[in-house]
Amino acid sequence: MLSFASPMGWYWVVAPLAAAGFGVLVLLTGIGRLFAGEPASGGIRAIIGSAFAIVGLAASLIAFNTQSFARLIHEGDVADVSVKAADPANHLYDVTVVRRDGPGVTQTCKLQGDEWVLAARVQKWKPWANVLGLDATYNLDQMSNKYFDALAANGKPITACDLKGPPLLVNQYVPQSWLFWLVDHAYVEDRRFGSAVYMPLADGAQYHVVMTQSGLNAEPTNDSAKAANNAVNPTPAPAP
Repeated sequence: MLSFASPMGWYWVVAPLAAAGFGVLVLLTGIGRLFAGEPASGGIRAIIGSAFAIVGLAASLIAFNTQSFARLIHEGDVADVSVKAADPANHLYDVTVVRRDGPGVTQTCKLQGDEWVLAARVQKWKPWANVLGLDATYNLDQMSNKYFDALAANGKPITACDLKGPPLLVNQYVPQSWLFWLVDHAYVEDRRFGSAVYMPLADGAQYHVVMTQSGLNAEPTNDSAKAANNAVNPTPAPAP
């Protein structure tokens, strides 16, 4: 998979485009010689130029397509989540969130329930901007609780903690509405949406959260987490 973050990524696009440009120049000189009454020389140049132009353009399109595939499956580390039982009888847990998307900020939340939920606000960019390396961006919102059964959750307290952090420094000088207006009129944003991921609360469980181009995703990283997740989402038996 190619990446424009490295010089080789650009090479596989620029080189075919240069070949295509060379082919166009040779093709034009061949056409010029045809009109000048040199059919043999002009015909050969036209054929060679056309071949270079077609092959070069095709190769560059393939390179761009490969780059698009690489960016669209790109995943960025968001956080590591660990769970410790505080009062199992009352389904109380201490959930620690260690941010992996910047300075190592650690925050512990006390949640009551069966599962933790990590939510974020996401901006997804248009495919052409994604091809050029503009990945989905996000702001973590909050960590909250969830129950296996919606009926069991009725009347239970909502336990949550804020993960937003302090507002960006730029917001002190530029109104956020202006920033949204600029993004809307730059025709690079595809859509804004909320994304959340949840996993079981189990003593000793550890999880890793990533951001994909489509939103948040999480996976268990130790035996306690895997056992808890398999108990809630058992692997289906293979079809006979």
